[in-house]
Amino acid sequence: MPPAPPLHKTDGLANIIGWLGTLASVALFGSPVVPTFMKIRKERTTGTFAFLPYGAGMLNAASWVSYSIVTPERYQTAVTNLVGAALMLVWLVMFVKYSSNRGVVLAKIFLVFAAWASMTIAAIFLVRDDWFTPLREGETCRTEFAGLCCIAFNILMYGAPLGAARRVINTRSVESMPIALSVAGLASSILWALYATLLSDRWVGIPNYIGTVLGLIQIAIYLMYCRHSQSEEQRLVQNSTSLQPTHEDVEDDDDDAHEVTGL
Repeated sequence: MPPAPPLHKTDGLANIIGWLGTLASVALFGSPVVPTFMKIRKERTTGTFAFLPYGAGMLNAASWVSYSIVTPERYQTAVTNLVGAALMLVWLVMFVKYSSNRGVVLAKIFLVFAAWASMTIAAIFLVRDDWFTPLREGETCRTEFAGLCCIAFNILMYGAPLGAARRVINTRSVESMPIALSVAGLASSILWALYATLLSDRWVGIPNYIGTVLGLIQIAIYLMYCRHSQSEEQRLVQNSTSLQPTHEDVEDDDDDAHEVTGL
């Protein structure tokens, strides 16, 4: 979730949209629970679901928490992303538990936390405020370094569901595409893009303008192939039904058996 400017810089409408964006961000972090992880738990396998959207979500949430540490008056950002990081951690644990290749998943989780730790350590201990002139008045070099990292991770999170697009196009099936994550991401990015426009805040705006475009692409791909997936499923059901013996077929088989045995 992007940062919210200090409250004395926000007007009434922007503040309302900011809180709506906060709710949308929480929904984004919690969106995998029903369509994705209930299925994973039921089938006891991660199947074709990709790790990237949830790894990127974890990296994004944790990084915005770090941004809040080096940037004053970002309480809203800190609380929302602490909740988001906790939820994403639960999803990652489930991925480890039900993955058929736990070693690979654990390695990916290690890379996620290594990237977050490197960014946090650099922002808090290594970056000095006299290294360069901040791009925005009133900000520090630490804030802008952390903000740039968070923008990159935010865009990665919004675009991560596109990783399933190639599989969707190849298989012509949307089964592996986390549509709830895409819809929640689109809603979140639209609200924060509007929020940024009202406040002329480019740090908030850049990842969410891009996130809105990526979200629309994901929804478009889903809509293109969901009908094909439904028709294919119906065709398979019809085929399986036609292959099942009817009552008449069973009676004919019984008659044939009686004739052979002479009964």
